[in-house]
Amino acid sequence: MGLFNRKNTRISTNGDSSGRAASNSGSIKSPPLHKASNGISFNSPSMTEVQLPGPPDPALDPAAYLRSIYAVRERARFIIVNAKRNQLSHFDIDATKWKDTVDYVTRIIKRDFAPDYSNIPPHGRWQHFEAGGRPRVDQLLATWPSSVDNQERTRRLLDLFLVSVLLDAGAGTKWTYRSKESGKIYRRSEGLAVASLEMFKAGCFSSDEANPCQVDSAGLRKLTVLHMERGLQVSEQNPIMGLEGRAGLLSRLGDALRNKGLFGTAGRPGNMLGALITPVVQQ
Repeated sequence: MGLFNRKNTRISTNGDSSGRAASNSGSIKSPPLHKASNGISFNSPSMTEVQLPGPPDPALDPAAYLRSIYAVRERARFIIVNAKRNQLSHFDIDATKWKDTVDYVTRIIKRDFAPDYSNIPPHGRWQHFEAGGRPRVDQLLATWPSSVDNQERTRRLLDLFLVSVLLDAGAGTKWTYRSKESGKIYRRSEGLAVASLEMFKAGCFSSDEANPCQVDSAGLRKLTVLHMERGLQVSEQNPIMGLEGRAGLLSRLGDALRNKGLFGTAGRPGNMLGALITPVVQQ
């Protein structure tokens, strides 16, 4: 077993977690620190404090704020503090694996990048979207009129990135995707990124014809295996692994997005922006 183990809990559409105390559900304010319920003390390694410039203003540029190291560290700190208290909604933590986990990650970083750690390249969905050197996210942003403010732009990007990441399971060695925009062929994660972006722009994940560039609960729940097959250009000559599983995953995401407390009446992933830019409150 690893550092984190999945809990046997379920989240209902009203935001409550079955099997947990109601006082813990949906709260970002935590009680005083104590030992984990398994009685194991959590001894984190000491870390040097590095002075960083202040983060971008989340009210003015929420996307820049969420991409900043400040926001990443704040949220990571919030997760680890609640993990120590055994108050995560979906996972238990085995503190005895902490040192082994840190040592393993450190060895990998040293193996691949020592001694020039400053040149570790970024790796994420954003880079997959830019396959072939094309700045597709910037190009997408440029197509939206100035009437779409920074808050809504960020919500749309959250919609896109969440669905695209969920689709990024192993595609197999035979599947390819030919971009409808450039005609170039992509494979694996890059292919799935380009495919999901072009499906997003075509409104495949939206139930609102007037607003194709969004993801919402109703749009995902109407998706079928046939829709996914067409969107991913799957055929007998171009098979992909796990097609039915991908369609089922997005359908279940559509059900989860019916939680109006987090995702609003439209059930959009991007509506969690308010929670993401709200300062974390901890004791």
